[in-house]
Amino acid sequence: DTWMSKASQRAVCDYSFHCIVTDLGGTQLQEMNALVDEGVTSFKLFMAYPGVFMLDDASIFKALQTTAKNGGLVCMHAENGSAIDVIVQQALAEGKKAPKYHALTRPTTAEAEATSRAIALAEMAGAPVYIVHLSCNDALEKVREARDRGLPVYAETCPQYLYLSIENFDVPGFEGAKYVFTPPLREKWHQEKLWNGLKRDHLQVVSTDHCPFCFKEQKELGKDDFTKIPNGGPGIEHRMSLIYSGGVAHGRFSVNRFVELVSTTPAKLFGLYPRKGTIAVGSDADLVIFDPHRKHTISAKTHHMRVDYSMF
Repeated sequence: DTWMSKASQRAVCDYSFHCIVTDLGGTQLQEMNALVDEGVTSFKLFMAYPGVFMLDDASIFKALQTTAKNGGLVCMHAENGSAIDVIVQQALAEGKKAPKYHALTRPTTAEAEATSRAIALAEMAGAPVYIVHLSCNDALEKVREARDRGLPVYAETCPQYLYLSIENFDVPGFEGAKYVFTPPLREKWHQEKLWNGLKRDHLQVVSTDHCPFCFKEQKELGKDDFTKIPNGGPGIEHRMSLIYSGGVAHGRFSVNRFVELVSTTPAKLFGLYPRKGTIAVGSDADLVIFDPHRKHTISAKTHHMRVDYSMF
């Protein structure tokens, strides 16, 4: 009710809520049912960040059993947080504290393993599962295999994984902190695998994982230790133009597929369709006028996001 009140006073567009679940030790499972009754359609769970957000497998399984019955959708951050934590501590002990070690301590195998485990838990629970911000081919293969078996498994990727790579950390000084987000940037060859996954419907959505922190004062908190760098980057403003440019303009997929990825499929998965995600009689006329021929340079000097740098 508190958040509804805050939103109703300031929002100039339609809105809903997506809830993070970090503890299932009390009445939270019952509360998940109550939230679905209030119109919440999705819950984010974490297999990463031990001691902060990470849930154990038993809790994840119970949450999936709950959404299997109430119609909600579990959105999973899939990385093996326990293994990553060991690798991170070993890196710090060896004096490896620069921003690039954020990526080097979170291997693709850790993402693939957690993706596979999330899918297995969802299959046992009889529930759909949605893998958020998938970054690498290793995890993509787990999703593809599950979908080939007919399981209700869905996944998204983000523009940063389609355009940027671990090479972006090869910059002077502390500039690499601008690219610290999770999952991290991968080797460049993963990019085309992800584009192909979007084309072939192994990936269903392009999201952004938009979570900006200013370089000055915020990212700089981790100047002497990459684990202290706030995780996240700005991206929501340029999602459509980047995906149209890289997808449609470069001939990777059709304009119809573009619309599916950025609008129709998200609306269907998150319970907004057909009010949103389509142009039809009775649907909301939330129309975006998009010029596919316009060219512009992405820059922090011109973007509208409240952050002092651009990733692109």
